[in-house]
Amino acid sequence: MLLELLLMLVLAGGLFYTAAPVAVNIYQYGAVRFEAEHLLSEIRREQMVARTAAQQVGEDGGTEYLGSRPRLMLTGKGYICYRGDEETMSHACLPSVRMQFKGNWEGKKQLLYFGADGDIYPGITILIFASGGENIYCRLIIDTAGRVRLERGGANG
Repeated sequence: MLLELLLMLVLAGGLFYTAAPVAVNIYQYGAVRFEAEHLLSEIRREQMVARTAAQQVGEDGGTEYLGSRPRLMLTGKGYICYRGDEETMSHACLPSVRMQFKGNWEGKKQLLYFGADGDIYPGITILIFASGGENIYCRLIIDTAGRVRLERGGANG
């Protein structure tokens, strides 16, 4: 009886040992995709806000500027949206996900600026990756015309 119990524990431990890394990879891949799609939708929302709120037609037919253009700042563990000096929203990533600008941004504020036409300055790439497995990632690519696209990559992508 004791030998059978020991054999069952060894089999269950072996199954757990092989299944746990697969489950963690599936979670990390899903978390990276979720955060990438969330950031993509937030950038598109800020583009719409920049297009619609940058100018307003007055009663005399003239236009007046309605404050500073929207900005989005990456913090590494999420992002913060600003209009003028006011923080309008902040988002914290899931615990295992990080995001950063790709390129030479070390020590610089990682800001996206939105122009009146929804253009994003400068054209950049944002890397969204799993902190435990950097081979699981997505790239958010923004060109200077303000077009945004998501490229999935990594182990499952």
